[in-house]
Amino acid sequence: MSVVGEVPAHRTRVLHPEGDLDLLTVDELRALLADAVADDNVDVLIDLTKVHHVDIVALSAILATADALHEQGRSLHVAAARRELRRVCALLRAEDILVG
Repeated sequence: MSVVGEVPAHRTRVLHPEGDLDLLTVDELRALLADAVADDNVDVLIDLTKVHHVDIVALSAILATADALHEQGRSLHVAAARRELRRVCALLRAEDILVG
């Protein structure tokens, strides 16, 4: 008889950045994302409701984190993305991170 241990359920950590996500704030964003990644068994949802602009540097940090989490069997999603960000994600074939 073999006993299989339960796999812990993933929780979702919701991040609520505000303002612009750009070259000036990317280090803060990276630190926020790194903190979320360090928490095992946590998926990440970035709520962009209060974000006015996301530049390519910040988007690169988000996509790199999404890739790192995916390799661990976890996920990162982005909610409330503005049309411009949705368009860039479509061009990069990264629409899978977008929700809502």
